Amino acid sequence: MNQLFTLEEKFNTIKANIGEKSLFYFTDIQRLFPEKKKSSLYWDMSKLVAAGYMTRIRNGVYKFNEAKTETTILLSAIAKKAMHILNETGFNYYVSGIDILAKYLHHIPESYPVLIFVDRIALVEVIDVLSENSFFVTLDMKLHESIDISRLIDNMEPILIKTTDSFSFSNNNLATTEKAFLDLFYEITRGQYPLPLQELARMYQNLVRNGTIDQKKLVKTAYVRNMQYDMRYIVESKYVSDDALKFVSFVKEGNS
Repeated sequence: MNQLFTLEEKFNTIKANIGEKSLFYFTDIQRLFPEKKKSSLYWDMSKLVAAGYMTRIRNGVYKFNEAKTETTILLSAIAKKAMHILNETGFNYYVSGIDILAKYLHHIPESYPVLIFVDRIALVEVIDVLSENSFFVTLDMKLHESIDISRLIDNMEPILIKTTDSFSFSNNNLATTEKAFLDLFYEITRGQYPLPLQELARMYQNLVRNGTIDQKKLVKTAYVRNMQYDMRYIVESKYVSDDALKFVSFVKEGNS
């Protein structure tokens, strides 16, 4: 692992745990890395400051640099095209799912349905304008069970549209990391979104390892889609003993 990646990984861990604080302290960092010597942590912080990830306000007091806190987002050509069209219409919307999280996938699919949330009252107009621009628009992947989905997405520009009344989990028409993961999990497990659950699990491990996803915020956001139990189980599973997991499996078998 090269030094730049190691530095970015440390920064992401700090950012995910410190959250939205305007200022934070060296003591906050010590609590995140209790196993590290104080001198080593000071050295790490000085390297993060030198690399532009944060600014030292005074001894032991820091703040994040905004330019470095923006997560790299790898939008697909289809997402970019759709955003360009929707920006011209003035409708409220945001892109979610794979397009927000692609950086953390082991294997990015060559093509996939772009997930877009639109204002509920503008649904018909959005479908019309996207369809007029040669997109294949659907509201539910289950509607196409009889169709070869892989063939469909390879030969068309598919967009999966969902409606919403809230845009608080997005910025500049892009979903937050937590909302994007939640939406993708929902579509894979409740719908028939063409991405293996195992690939999503590997993505989640990458997000956690890099400190990119705020797990507390993930659980809080999950209430929006009534998925708080699923997300809490995923987030807290590492703390659950094997015996408890076995116990739950027995209980589920007994209830089936």
